[in-house]
This record gives sequence, C-alpha cells and structure tokens, in this order.
Amino acid sequence: MSAVEHHADQGHSPESHHLPPELVAHQQRRAMVLFIVADAVFFACMIFSYFYLRSLNVNNGWLPGTPTASTGMIWLVAGITALSALVYRSGELGIRAGSKSRFQAGTVGAILLLLVAIAVTFYQMHTWSILMSDGSYASNFIVMTATQLVHLFLVLFIGIGIWIRGAQGKFDDGQYNHVTLVGYYWYWVALAGVLGALTSLFV
Repeated sequence: MSAVEHHADQGHSPESHHLPPELVAHQQRRAMVLFIVADAVFFACMIFSYFYLRSLNVNNGWLPGTPTASTGMIWLVAGITALSALVYRSGELGIRAGSKSRFQAGTVGAILLLLVAIAVTFYQMHTWSILMSDGSYASNFIVMTATQLVHLFLVLFIGIGIWIRGAQGKFDDGQYNHVTLVGYYWYWVALAGVLGALTSLFV
C-alpha cells in the first residue's frame, strides 16, 4: 500500500499535510533575509578590503600614478538604481491596495530604469582608463563595479519574473508575499549602490 493510500485510509488527504500559507510565507521571508545578509557580508568585505589596501598603500601600490574612475558616473548609476527601487515600491503599494494596474506600471517603470542603469554601467566600463593591473585602487574599483553589475542583472531577472506573474493574475487573490520579497532585494541593491558610490569618494 502506498503512503497516499495509507493516509487516505486514515481519513487524511495528501493536501492536508501541506504547510499553512502563513508558515510558507515566513520561511520564504527568512530565506530572502538570509540571502541578503550573505550578500551584504560579501559586499562589506569588499568595502573593507578597499579601505584596508588604501591605508596600507604598500610600495605606493594603491594609486601608482594611474588615473581614477569618474565618481559622477558611479553616482549616476546609484541614483538611477535607487529611483528604480522607489518606483517598484510604488507598484508594491499598489498591489497591496488591490491595484493591479499600478503594480504593473510600477514594475515596468522600475525595470526600464534598471536597463538604463545597466547601460550606463557598461558605458562606464567601456570608457574608463583603468585596468586591473593599475594598482590596488583600480582592481578594487573594477571588482566592486562588476559586483554591482551582477546585482543589477539579478534584480532585472527577478523583476521581469514578478512582472510576468502579476500579468498572469497570480496576486489577484491578495497573496503578494513574493512581491514583498522581491522588494527586499531590490532595496538592498539600491542601498549597496549608494554605499559603493560613497566608498569611491575615498581615493
């Protein structure tokens, strides 16, 4: 006798053993928070290495006569990313209020802003005059920029996914936990962009 048949004989359907929606939402929220914490620790280590190598400056290896990257471009990307997070937040508040159209519009707007931020980052990487071999500053700056670019692509991927789910009516029943979880990561990426921009001021 199979396990399903055994439970059926005992008067229990297989569906009765599913976890309550509240518990599932709590577990998903905890998983996202842990993921963000892990990402934040990794990003914090990069910022620490930036200031650590800057303070050591062994054999003048921090900035050995090489040019620096434009901080204006860094702040532009950070600002666009933060704006995209605010636009997504507007969409999130819309779905909470039962407005599917506001959620769809907010998500699309946020995604378009992310595409602009990605395009500006690629332009920055194409035009800067530093290489990985140009000292500790250059190598740290390039790695941090590449990390933020990965962040942007991840948010873009999950942003498109949550927009598709919204268009399919997945949140029409008021279960918008996934919208909130995507927002958590979106806001963290925006904050990381600002922290990276602040770090770049210390050359």
